[in-house]
Amino acid sequence: MCTPEGLTIYDFVKKQGFDIPVNERVYSVLPYAKDSLFMGSFKNLYKFNIQTRKKILFLEGYYFTDIKKLKPDLYIGATNVKGLILFNNKGIIKEITEKDGLSTDKIKRVDVESENIFWASTNSGLHRIELNRNTTKINTFTQTDGLPSNVIAGCVIRKDSIYIGTSKGLGAFSTKKLLAQQKFINKKVIINSVVIGGKEYFDLNQELVGKTPDNNVILNLSFPDYTSQEKISYQYKIEGLNENWQTSNSSKIILNSIPPGKYTFKVFGLGYNGKQSFVSTDLPFEIKPHFWQTWWFTILMMLSAIGILSFIIILYFQKRRNEKMDALYYEKKIAELELQAIKAQINPHFIYNCLNSIQYLLYKKDYTETENYLEIFSQMIRKTLHYSEKTFMPVKEEVEYLSLYLDMEKLRLKDQFDYIISVSEKVNGNWVIPSLLIQPFVENAIKHGVSGLKDRKGHIVVSFEHIDASLCITIEDNGVGIDNKYKSADKSNSFGVKLSQKRIETFKQLFETNIILQINTLSEKQGTQIKLYITPYENQNTSLHH
Repeated sequence: MCTPEGLTIYDFVKKQGFDIPVNERVYSVLPYAKDSLFMGSFKNLYKFNIQTRKKILFLEGYYFTDIKKLKPDLYIGATNVKGLILFNNKGIIKEITEKDGLSTDKIKRVDVESENIFWASTNSGLHRIELNRNTTKINTFTQTDGLPSNVIAGCVIRKDSIYIGTSKGLGAFSTKKLLAQQKFINKKVIINSVVIGGKEYFDLNQELVGKTPDNNVILNLSFPDYTSQEKISYQYKIEGLNENWQTSNSSKIILNSIPPGKYTFKVFGLGYNGKQSFVSTDLPFEIKPHFWQTWWFTILMMLSAIGILSFIIILYFQKRRNEKMDALYYEKKIAELELQAIKAQINPHFIYNCLNSIQYLLYKKDYTETENYLEIFSQMIRKTLHYSEKTFMPVKEEVEYLSLYLDMEKLRLKDQFDYIISVSEKVNGNWVIPSLLIQPFVENAIKHGVSGLKDRKGHIVVSFEHIDASLCITIEDNGVGIDNKYKSADKSNSFGVKLSQKRIETFKQLFETNIILQINTLSEKQGTQIKLYITPYENQNTSLHH
């Protein structure tokens, strides 16, 4: 027995009892083992051992009012705040609340009919709960079903009969007949009028249309269920807006600020005992949008915004690109002017060297050689002037130009040297290279290499090869070698080679073409080797390609 101080155990055989104080009021108790109890205080549920008097908190904050056993290790508890609780020795298995169909979460008492069926007594009627494998079926009984009152104290089930204690007396019923009573009200909700768009409609067969911003809807309802004694409520939802059912005790339903669209108002009538009308009442209506609320206007605005944003982004990147192009343009313009200045120095330098040679021949009064030399010189001048105006020239034309120059120099030096110009089969004669780039190195090989030889005849080899995606141009001579060559001050700084090195740096900057210059001594007194590696950067500006 539950007492204000704890528990009292009474032996009916011995007709004696003894108290077990637990220092708090006990509201519910149920044995679950030989010496163990479930004991419910005002707020919590404990496991209590009678022998050791040890109390262990099991469930906190549920306010149990009654506990019953359904089957081994399965119990049902009535709570004052959280409906019905199914639990075992380990913890809660399931909660049954108003969301599942109870009229209230305040349960006063629970009575067991079978392992799967029990009854819950409340101040709002009596519930019969049937547990199936995956579902929970709830039946509710109130005054409209014949009960003396809706305030239920408890019930007793004997075979097919149920005895229900209420605040207005005891009711005895056949369980089968009680369950067989009608669960729906054979009436439906009546919509008396609708206010939409500021206009009230009584004839609901006509089209009901509103337009923003007058998008409030007011519905006046009635439900002719007289047995509910005016204890009527309405359950409704707006299909097309949301699928949540709402409940109102007012017969006037106000829907505020409905967005544009087509909707259907669905409503059920609810009687005092929770029974609802057998069918819903449906009412379609429409809220039309202003033009700025239409989908096509939204798409138009989105496209306009995307267009404006894209235009701004394009302008920004175009400006950045123009600034970069301007910077590159001025850099290349400066490089071009520098290149022109270098070439302007190369031409007079070359002509000056040729005129020196002619002067030397005239000084020797060798008029025949002078005439031959002048003929070749005139061809050289024309080609030099022609190529000096061009940035690039084909390999085959470079070979012709070098052959003409070497013939001229060979004539001037009385066959002091021989030369060979070889072009690999891998090299296309139409490939282009910087114009007048090789001639100063050939001139340097003649002037500082083979022209001063006394013990052997000079030999110059110019070769064009294709090595590892680069055009390799080699100028070799068997002269005195670069180490000996640079011992004399007048030979240490070749003007033509200096200008060519400047041109190489300018080409790199101007056309993004990688040109590598290597100067090597072959061996002691065996000459010099010049190598030029040209790795092209293919673009429309240079047309330099392999």
